[in-house]
Amino acid sequence: MAWQSAAIQFPPSAKALSDSVDSTLAQGRGEIDTALSRLGDVSPQFVKNPTAATAQGSAAAQNNLVALFGVDLRLLVVHPYQEGVGQGTGYSRHLSAPNAQLALAEKLGDAWDTHTPAGTLEAVAVLFAEQTLEAFAARLAAIGQAFPVPELRMAERRTDHLLRLEAEKSVLPGAPLGGHWRPRHLQQLLPARASAGSIGAEIACAYGYEVENTDPLAELQNLAAKKQTHLDAVRAATENLVAQFAASGPTWCLSASGSAREVAEQIKAAGPYGHDHVFATALLFVGAPGELTALQEMFGL
Repeated sequence: MAWQSAAIQFPPSAKALSDSVDSTLAQGRGEIDTALSRLGDVSPQFVKNPTAATAQGSAAAQNNLVALFGVDLRLLVVHPYQEGVGQGTGYSRHLSAPNAQLALAEKLGDAWDTHTPAGTLEAVAVLFAEQTLEAFAARLAAIGQAFPVPELRMAERRTDHLLRLEAEKSVLPGAPLGGHWRPRHLQQLLPARASAGSIGAEIACAYGYEVENTDPLAELQNLAAKKQTHLDAVRAATENLVAQFAASGPTWCLSASGSAREVAEQIKAAGPYGHDHVFATALLFVGAPGELTALQEMFGL
């Protein structure tokens, strides 16, 4: 396959698994309200939660989720600030987009790296490049939010530092003025923090006996309210994650398969950028055939 433009997105397969339990969670939240009203008239007769009948597919969804994301793979990241990869010296390090593609391909044939993948492979290559350091820094920050890979974070810190050096190289910081009042918290002092922790443990033990006097119905009502809050938080967390992926912006990707040599040849094919894009970073995810579904969906491949 050839390099193609793609928008980073939340994997549709994962979203489908999330959606598959939506009705159960929605009904469960409603049943909590019903359960709260039943607590006012407690009966010794056991009443099965009606939501349990609709939750039978949840275990299968959980197994599918494990299969989708429980994958061992290899990841290679190349960027301008790696020795032997980036070009230039000192503050003028750079890596053009075609050279980033070439670096990915060559690394697939590295016999000295003990983690070099072999056999029949499936691969997803990601490439993004900019023409200025400022744009490159912003791109690294956006990608790093969705993929907080250590190598990308290091490159992001390096570009930020270079930008600060450029902006501040002619600025001589002045000496600070006299002392100033600063807000502090008492427990920032070690003796106070240790004392609070030790005495707090004693009070917690005593409080444990006090709560035993709570009305059981009140405890159940509090527990039901906490469950409602938890259900709302679980859905909100997924929705926020989906939005975070969408904020990463478009990029260029390639899906490849075959032996390491065949994958390397596909990566070296004509790419979307030329050597005028002097700040590039590329990622290569490699796994066994059929195991990169989530990544392929993230990049719309």
